[in-house]
Amino acid sequence: MPRATELAEPLPPERFQALLENALPDFRLDLTGRERLGLARFLAELDVWRRRVNLTGRLSREELVSHALESAVGAALLPLEARVVDVGTGGGFPGVPLAIVRPDLSVTWLEPREKRAAFLRHVARAVPVENAVVAAGRAEDLPVSAFDFATSRAVRIETLDPGRFLRPGGSVLLWTTDTNAAAAPPRGFQLERVLPIPASRQRVIAVYRRG
Repeated sequence: MPRATELAEPLPPERFQALLENALPDFRLDLTGRERLGLARFLAELDVWRRRVNLTGRLSREELVSHALESAVGAALLPLEARVVDVGTGGGFPGVPLAIVRPDLSVTWLEPREKRAAFLRHVARAVPVENAVVAAGRAEDLPVSAFDFATSRAVRIETLDPGRFLRPGGSVLLWTTDTNAAAAPPRGFQLERVLPIPASRQRVIAVYRRG
C-alpha cells in the first residue's frame, strides 16, 4: 500500500467546507453553517493526521466528504438526547459527524487502538465537539445497559454483543452495503429497517432493534 506521505498536501477547513456545500444536495441534507464548519474542521484534521496514523488509507478528499455526509444521514434516525456509543470509531466515521450535527446527543467514541484514540481526543478539542467523549477500549469493556443506540461502520455486527451494553429496546445502526444488510442480527435483535443512503449505489444504514 502506498505510504500516507504520498498523499497530496492537506486541505484547510475552508476548502473542505466548499466541497461539503457542493455535495450536500446529493445527500439531501440541509446543514447549518455551524454544522458545515464543524464537519470541515474535522475533515481538515483528519487530512493532516492520516499522514502519520493509518486512519483512512489513500481516500480522496471527495471520498472523505462523502463518508462524512453518509454518516450525517444517520442523524435522522436518532431521537433527541439519546445516549450513543460509536463502536470502532477509528478515523471518525460515523461517530464524529453524528456528534457534530446533533449536539443534543451524548456520544461515546469507542476505539481500542491508542493512536486512533489520540486522534479522536484531538478532534474533540480542536473542532471542538463538546458532546463526545473517547473511550479507549473494546465493546466488552462498556458498562451494562449504558446506551440507547450503538452505531458502527467498521465492525461486523456478528462480532458484537450489543445486548450487554444497550438498554432494553435499544438499537444498532450499521453503515453497510445492500448485500450485508440482511445479515443475521445479534441474538435478541431483529432487522427493523434499511435506509438507503442518497448518492450511494449500495451503502445503506441497517437498523437492528433489541426485543
